[in-house]
Amino acid sequence: MTSLSLRGVWLSLLAVPVLVWAQVAAPTPTAPPQPPSAAPTPSVAAPAALSSSAKEGIRLAQEHCPSDGFDKEGCDKAIGLLQEAARTDPENTDVQLALAQAYWNTSYREAPQARTRGELRQRALGIYQKLVDRNVKDARPYWELSLRQKNETQRLPLLKRTVALNPKHPQANKDLAQAELAEGNVDAAVESYQKHLEVSPYRDSQDAMDHLRFAKRLEGMGRTDAAAQVADKVSGLVQGERRATRCEIWRSVDPKLYQANTKVAQKVQALLPYCTRTEDMERAAELERQGRVDEAIDAAKRQVAENPKPEGAHVLLERLYQRKGQTAQAAEVAARQLEEDPDAHERCERFRTLAPATMRAMPKERVEALRRECKLPE
Repeated sequence: MTSLSLRGVWLSLLAVPVLVWAQVAAPTPTAPPQPPSAAPTPSVAAPAALSSSAKEGIRLAQEHCPSDGFDKEGCDKAIGLLQEAARTDPENTDVQLALAQAYWNTSYREAPQARTRGELRQRALGIYQKLVDRNVKDARPYWELSLRQKNETQRLPLLKRTVALNPKHPQANKDLAQAELAEGNVDAAVESYQKHLEVSPYRDSQDAMDHLRFAKRLEGMGRTDAAAQVADKVSGLVQGERRATRCEIWRSVDPKLYQANTKVAQKVQALLPYCTRTEDMERAAELERQGRVDEAIDAAKRQVAENPKPEGAHVLLERLYQRKGQTAQAAEVAARQLEEDPDAHERCERFRTLAPATMRAMPKERVEALRRECKLPE
């Protein structure tokens, strides 16, 4: 198997998040991916008062018009209310934005070659463009229009206006940095990406991979200093991830991004054994799938003997012994790993995943000590 398939095998054993490289799922005929929505409160403008019909239209649009769970009857009703509200109060930005988004989402429910699909999209784009032309003090129309541009050159001024109005927008600073880098303005891109790192909360390993991909682009353009700063930031952000996930993150990137930073390089070198040299574990997992449990046990034991650091090898061996009804051996494998793991957090995470039968077969005093250490109920 390839290294990619190996990572899938042992990460699935640990039930930790697999790193996803794609930005969005492949589109389907009925529900293609939509541009991400604007931030919930992205505006510096004072919110305008809404009529009762406008409030109802916005509520219905939020409930029935999103691509997930789209309901045509409910969305059509929302559009009707929003159209009336827009005629009554054409300057109301909230109404205009809700109507534009409803048009845009509805367009995907039309046949690909239908004239109505293009008309609905043009209505949405027209609303966004009018708000931009009015120079409204609200980040949302600039952001929404930027998402629907064909190239970075067209996006650039819209993104600049977005972050000027909402410096803490969760995505715009990142997109602005990408656009500036595409235009060759590296210094501006570095500044924008630093702002993105500052204001956007870290969510999961996908964020870490996005940051490191940007760092790789900086490194390729000769900005090794800026790339190293991003890598250093990532090193801090991922500390809450499971050890196996952190290992995979750093295994997947060019060592040039962190080698100049002694502290980060040392962390990475200490991590890498937890997700490398795992050929026997891959072999054991394949043998288990084939039902060759005894051979799988032998391969898993070889893995533990040759490189005991990957947690997945111990998880797999414990499970194989349980399949054979050898609970005492399963408990011995688990107890030994827990005893030898120097990381208290990882030790507790592993303890929480033990099979009940394994835990019952472990020495009672050891189980009680781990429960206290990990703050678990007796």
